[in-house]
Amino acid sequence: MRTMIGRLLVAAVLTVAAWLSWSESNLAARVADAQQDLATFNYAAVDGLEPAKPLSDYLPGNRRPLADDVRVAKARVAYWLGRYDRVAADTDESGADADILLAAANAAFRVSQRETATGPAAVQRLDGVLQAYAAAMKAAPANADAAYNYEYVARVRDQVARAPQGKSARTATPDPNRMGGDLPLGSTIHGAPGAPPPDAKMEELQMIAPMEYGDRETQPEATPGVRRERKG
Repeated sequence: MRTMIGRLLVAAVLTVAAWLSWSESNLAARVADAQQDLATFNYAAVDGLEPAKPLSDYLPGNRRPLADDVRVAKARVAYWLGRYDRVAADTDESGADADILLAAANAAFRVSQRETATGPAAVQRLDGVLQAYAAAMKAAPANADAAYNYEYVARVRDQVARAPQGKSARTATPDPNRMGGDLPLGSTIHGAPGAPPPDAKMEELQMIAPMEYGDRETQPEATPGVRRERKG
């Protein structure tokens, strides 16, 4: 009887462990899919994810929890869709995650560009943006994007402070929902779109592509080189 009870207990423990492992791997696969959807502009799939705390989130270590990986993806989607208030909400939920703090700082800067305030009010707003970037750099001192954006916003703040009253040195925020075909217009998570050099003639541009296998086979073989004598 004791043997039977012991086997049942072992089976129950193994069943729970198998279920926890399955749920962990399922969430890890969803996080990987979210990263792919984010890179391919499938924002709706990422926006529908809900953060869940698996068992690994409670284990010791310096790695980022999977739940925060989901929040980072959702914050980035909210930023690229222009939902800047949603980015701030994700920051409040995740605490001091460096990537979400950076997304929140970027969102704060975009909000400051939308506002029509000038003079001291605009400078005060940009001071808050600088503090947001400082928090992102404090969470990840090696983050080059946060450091670059901090320097950029600092220069914009100085331009706004020196601008005459009633005038603004800022530019309008582009509409993130405008599409050019099946791709968003303007900058995306991959950077600014490419284009030909501004003053170059298209007929002068040369495109070099590798030859097909069959074309390479028909080419004459390279002439053997002459052995070069060593000098010195």
